[in-house]
Amino acid sequence: NEEYNLDSASFKTQESEERLEVEIIGPVRTSQIFIEVGQDKCDAAVTLQMAEAMSWKSTEIILDLLFRGDKAFNDWGAMLLSKQVRMLQNLYCGLVLDSTKAGATPINTASILKQFERINQAVSILQLEKPSDWLAFSYQVGESYDTNLTVEEIQKVMRLRVDF
Repeated sequence: NEEYNLDSASFKTQESEERLEVEIIGPVRTSQIFIEVGQDKCDAAVTLQMAEAMSWKSTEIILDLLFRGDKAFNDWGAMLLSKQVRMLQNLYCGLVLDSTKAGATPINTASILKQFERINQAVSILQLEKPSDWLAFSYQVGESYDTNLTVEEIQKVMRLRVDF
């Protein structure tokens, strides 16, 4: 039940590495599936598929939360969400990279990062100084419709900002 309408003092507390590790990254890292996959019980290609699935589910949960409109964001909260998303990306990419055996062909984590494209767009919107800044992107980023937020989703995300 994270708060995203923060002042600078609250942000400093909320964004501490220790708190984020305990409250956000720790539960994922200590999940049974993450532990099993991380113990080299799968080859690198299977680990990649598992990390893609976990990334997809994580972004789905975050986007659902944003689109419900229950949270209020300001600049500080947008920075906090950005850090949380980056930490999740690093966790899933690290799982895959750690599974690559010495001397084996490295696994590309681009497919994991692709899972985060829509949430990264939402974070970018939340970090805007003013709503008109989004017009520069013509409501599209990237080349694929399935990795872009829809106009309706963009509007939902923009409504989360308390100062827009």
